Amino acid sequence: MRPIDNQCVETISKYLGEIVTGSVITKIFAKYNWVDHDTSYGEKLISTKWKRIYTSLIEEMNKAKSPKPFFTMIEEIMDPLNFINEQENWDQNRNNINFSLSFYGYELTDGGKIKSVKAAKTFSEAVSRSKNLLEKLENHNIHHDVLKYCSPELLDENYFHAIFEASKGVFHKIRSLTLSSKDGNTLVNEAFVIKNPALIIQENRLNTSDEISEYNGLKSLLNAICYLYRNPQAHSPKLYNPSSESDAIAAFIMMSLAHKQLDRCICVRQLL
Repeated sequence: MRPIDNQCVETISKYLGEIVTGSVITKIFAKYNWVDHDTSYGEKLISTKWKRIYTSLIEEMNKAKSPKPFFTMIEEIMDPLNFINEQENWDQNRNNINFSLSFYGYELTDGGKIKSVKAAKTFSEAVSRSKNLLEKLENHNIHHDVLKYCSPELLDENYFHAIFEASKGVFHKIRSLTLSSKDGNTLVNEAFVIKNPALIIQENRLNTSDEISEYNGLKSLLNAICYLYRNPQAHSPKLYNPSSESDAIAAFIMMSLAHKQLDRCICVRQLL
């Protein structure tokens, strides 16, 4: 793993200096009893915020013979509680920091903590890694009801749990439409019956072969989501790799399509 060097500290200090006020920097220095070069030598020196951060961090890292003070400073300033209602600001700053850290084998998680990762070796790899999974999903126009059920898990990159929670959201929507208490394949098979449907697709009267195919296609899609993602437990063999980002994206695309189709459905018979 490449050691954290002065260039990395300087680059990220410049990002951090744009985020916080001088008074916040002072409080952090006092909290950890770090030297503050603007006040520690009997005369107040008004330097730029990033230089205050950089100069003190270099000294503290040298004393500790460790990058820990550097990581602590990042975690203090990038505490998610400091970015409530500022999602765009959080994402931008986290991406900037992670782009630099990725070359050294570290990453700032969405929980605001530094963790070790495989170091990026190329510029394009660092750019790709600096984008979190939610951003990648936005490029696929994923339905908001998928993201609503799995955002916390996605941000921790816990793909298995995220997929499981998102799949539950699909069946919750069917229950909400039909007022049914059932779940999974039983719910789907009782809601989508050609001769006595509980749910129908708007403008689909089930009169033609194309309309019936569309209807059965949605039913099959929902059953597939149940078989693949709703029923398996953590210890069971799975038909997807829960640690694979591409498999996760494929699962969310499938569930997004299901939500978009369910948005077109209306209830004509409640399943009480």
